[in-house]
Amino acid sequence: MTDFDDIYYIRRIKDGHTDAFVHIVRRYERMVFTIVSKIVYRRVEAEDIVQEIFIKVFQSLDKFREESGFATWLYRIAYNATISELRKRKHEYTSIEDNFANIPDSEIADIIDEISTEDKLQYLETVLKMMPPDDALLITMFYLNDHTIKDISSITGNSEANVKVKLHRIRKFMNFELNKLIQQ
Repeated sequence: MTDFDDIYYIRRIKDGHTDAFVHIVRRYERMVFTIVSKIVYRRVEAEDIVQEIFIKVFQSLDKFREESGFATWLYRIAYNATISELRKRKHEYTSIEDNFANIPDSEIADIIDEISTEDKLQYLETVLKMMPPDDALLITMFYLNDHTIKDISSITGNSEANVKVKLHRIRKFMNFELNKLIQQ
């Protein structure tokens, strides 16, 4: 079977062949679920939000102008929908900027190299859950999904400079918290 690109399916959907949307869902459902599950930890809730995102994408396809990549456009919808859902739930987190902006990098010990990869991953998961969900998603987009600063800027609506500053502060927070966990 020939694997067509996103634009082919989008154009078919816009031409009334709504059954072509299944190809978009299959191609991106794992990516969207990953985004949502980094912010919403309960699987059932994450699955509900993913469904809502694909409904929103289907309803908004006429607004996709093919100027940017479809994946970036979809990622932005997923990010915004998930953050909106989170705001409705009014979770409270401490801002990373408030607590770690003034800690010099030299004060944060880097003893993480001394532990096993399995332990690193466990500690990392613990620290990601401590963070505000949108910060955890920034780190996930940059390091795990290999998005560029420019892509993240487009997805989140933040300037590229702001994304760089946030990533720096988030890394500082993570390093600090990881070292605290390791030393316990």
